[in-house]
Amino acid sequence: MKLFNKVIYRGLHGNIVKFLIDWYGKVSNIVKWNDCFSRCVIVKSGIRQGGILSPLLFNIYTDSLILGLKSSDLGCHMRGLYVGCIAYADDLLLLSGSVVLLQKMLNMCSDHTEQLDIQFNTKKSCLLHNSNSFNKKKIYS
Repeated sequence: MKLFNKVIYRGLHGNIVKFLIDWYGKVSNIVKWNDCFSRCVIVKSGIRQGGILSPLLFNIYTDSLILGLKSSDLGCHMRGLYVGCIAYADDLLLLSGSVVLLQKMLNMCSDHTEQLDIQFNTKKSCLLHNSNSFNKKKIYS
């Protein structure tokens, strides 16, 4: 229901919201493993995997997180444009000039995802450190 409240808040026409509620109210899954099929299970939450609207709906759902990061002014900027959080479908890329600020961004994300009732997949998370400086190990003879 949180998704539909956010869609309504965004000003989507009532008929479109009714269509989405009806469409998502009929989601069910069956799992095939080898030649066996599971029983049909009704899906009551989440966004359809592979659905054409799923990236857009997920971005609407997580928009408050992205706007929170932007308003915190943590993260990187390019020519005055905030690029500290780049979102595509269900992936988020956080960019920061320091590890300390990146940790603050991660803390904000963690706090906000509890409100959204979503979780980060820590197995898919990684950190890339890029720097011009490095420590040279001095070799003494």
